[in-house]
Amino acid sequence: MPKAIERITAGESIPFSFDRGGASISGWACTITLKKKKGDTAVLSRVITPTDEVWEGFLTTDETSGLALGTWYLTASMINATTNEMEQKTAVFGVTRAWTP
Repeated sequence: MPKAIERITAGESIPFSFDRGGASISGWACTITLKKKKGDTAVLSRVITPTDEVWEGFLTTDETSGLALGTWYLTASMINATTNEMEQKTAVFGVTRAWTP
C-alpha cells in the first residue's frame, strides 16, 4: 500500500501493492484508480500487470505532481474474467506538501 507522502518532488514516485489476501490471482485482472474523494471521477485509471501473487507498481512523478493537498484514495478493482467475481481494495494516503512543475 502507498506510504504517506510528505512532499512530492521531481523524480519521486509512490510504490503500491495489492493482493487478494493470499488467494491466487491467476485469471484476475486489476485496474487502479486514483480519486480525491470516493465519489469523484478518477484523476488516474490504468490496468496493471501482476508480479507473482500481487499487483504492484508505482504512481509516477507525472501522476502525482499535480495532486492537491489532502487525502487521496488509490483503489484496485479486481475482476476474474472467467467467473466475473469482483473485489475492490482501497489504500488511503495523504499529500501534505504538493509540488507542481
